[in-house]
This record gives sequence, structure tokens and C-alpha cells, in this order.
Amino acid sequence: MRRLLSQHALAECPKRTQPCTYCSKEFVFDTIQLQVSAFLNGNGSGESSHLSVYIRVLPGEYDNLLEWPFSYRVTFSLLDQSDPSLSKPQHITETFHPDPNWKNFQKPGASRSSLDESTLGFGYPKFISHEDIRKRNYVRDNAIFIKASVEIPQKILA
Repeated sequence: MRRLLSQHALAECPKRTQPCTYCSKEFVFDTIQLQVSAFLNGNGSGESSHLSVYIRVLPGEYDNLLEWPFSYRVTFSLLDQSDPSLSKPQHITETFHPDPNWKNFQKPGASRSSLDESTLGFGYPKFISHEDIRKRNYVRDNAIFIKASVEIPQKILA
């Protein structure tokens, strides 16, 4: 998904508990419905100084068939758009394993919808500072690329 920064006013996102629709994307991963959100102007402790990123589990039609809690390793990466022939890209990457006891990784209930502003899920309010974003080509042609990866371990069949 590519979204141009020039099409988005940073003023739309500050002091929000929920990112604007421009800054979030819902997707289905292995029948689990997830939402990745980015606050370009930060959120919480990163407000006005950092890019913040979050992931959360949303209710989906296959929830009754899935194993809970959500326990797959999640990785966020801000991609360095520098020319690889000139310098090695230096992507910014953070990885976590969900805490199975945390309520946001339990089976989502019908009361927790994509419009629920009480939770952002789990993430990094200080993923990267605005100052550090300017040090390399994380922004190029008015675009940034944030990659969210969910790793499903290989299951051994008996």
C-alpha cells in the first residue's frame, strides 16, 4: 500500500486516540483480521516528535475456528529508500512476540470493533524520531514505506 505524504495533512492526526483512515489499513493474515496503524506525527509519548506504529487484532468471521491468543511474532520495518548501489539500506526494524496474557491478543469480542477507540493494539509510540527520519532516505518522492510482517512458525505434522 503506497500513500503519499503530500496527500495527507499531518495536522489531521495529532492528539488522536485512533489514527485517521489515511494512516491505518486493515488486512487479513491467515484468516486473522489485523489492523496496522501509523501516526506520522506521533502518538502518546511520541506525539509531535516521532513516527508511531501499532498492530491490533480485530474481530473476524473465522475467530471461532482459530487458536487464541494471537501469538505470532510481529515485525515493523521502516524501509530505507536509498539507492542500494550507492549505500547499503538501513531499514529501521522492531520485532516483538505478543504477550499471551495481554487482553488485546485474546480472541476479540463482538464489542471490540474497528471503531473502538479504547485500544490501539500494541506498538511503538517512539518507533523513529522525526529527526532520524531526515538522516537517510526514509522519505523519498513524498512517500514512506512501512512493512508489517507476521511470522507463522512451521508446524510439524505427526
